[in-house]
Amino acid sequence: MAQLLDRVAAEPWLRDEIVQKVPRGGPGDIRLGSPLIVQPGESAVFIRQGEPLATFGPGTHVLSTNNIPILGDLIERGIFGGKNVFTADVFFVKTTDMTLKWGTSQPIIVEHMNRPPGASAIVGNGTYVAKVKDPWRFLTAMDAFRDSVRQEQIKERLDPLLGVMLQDKLSELAIAKNLGPAQLQSFSQDLNELLVGLMQSEFDSIGMVLVDFNIRLGLHPKSLDVVTNMGYGTSYTQRQMADATVAAAENPGGSSLGEVGFGMMGMSAMQQTMQQQQQQQQQQGEQQQGQQAAPAVPDVMTPEEAAAILKVTREDVEAAIEAGELKARKIGNAYRISRANLEEFLNG
Repeated sequence: MAQLLDRVAAEPWLRDEIVQKVPRGGPGDIRLGSPLIVQPGESAVFIRQGEPLATFGPGTHVLSTNNIPILGDLIERGIFGGKNVFTADVFFVKTTDMTLKWGTSQPIIVEHMNRPPGASAIVGNGTYVAKVKDPWRFLTAMDAFRDSVRQEQIKERLDPLLGVMLQDKLSELAIAKNLGPAQLQSFSQDLNELLVGLMQSEFDSIGMVLVDFNIRLGLHPKSLDVVTNMGYGTSYTQRQMADATVAAAENPGGSSLGEVGFGMMGMSAMQQTMQQQQQQQQQQGEQQQGQQAAPAVPDVMTPEEAAAILKVTREDVEAAIEAGELKARKIGNAYRISRANLEEFLNG
């Protein structure tokens, strides 16, 4: 049997409690005209049969069909047996800041395809601050429709979500900012500030706001082995270059990359490899440009199309036609040039 409520308010909160249901154990019969008391830092969500009826912010509210309009229709239909009461679940949600600890259980793989070895295995730990912005969306996303929900239960659901968000956003950031292993480790505070903005849309989707983010990032001790096993930087040359990059990242105040030893390979070998890669990239770019610059020759073309192939102006083509050097057929006021005539003109 539902409990009859003449006053709706949250009970004293436990220290780390974030959600509590009133009344506990089932829905309540709430008398119309009863006061609803919502303290600062709280929101109250009224729910009936899995659908939201209304959400209230801080203040004292007199419950009526004025502030819960849908009740008027339900009462008229006799849903509540004609009584001056309505049945609902009420969930109070804390909207103050929550400071949560976070750490990687598995390394995060951050891709940076334009920097060797192509990816890094990142570990991190620290804290972040979040709060509820949209109580109904939060309750739904966090599956928090319970008598009481503590921060640790929210953390259990947020931690894996945060790991996925970090992997996606760090890879986006590394590619956009051309960051390699050294930069990912060295500029942790800058990354934190950027990540707050990048991850906010993800927090919006679960009805929360990411207020602050203070995660210390670093390379996994066996980062190169982890990413090599996943198919990144598998050649000997790439591995030697990646070893040097990782060594520099682990000692940002020490030697520069130019002073890092590369064993038998040597600095000159690395430079030679880099030069070869640059030359290959340049040759590929020139080939692509050449392919783009050479338009296909149609069987019949206009003077403009012939001019594009010859890399001259339309006027030059028409002058050659009028001089009899380039054969063309005049149809009305327009010239048409066959591919055979154009080739004959080019061959002299």
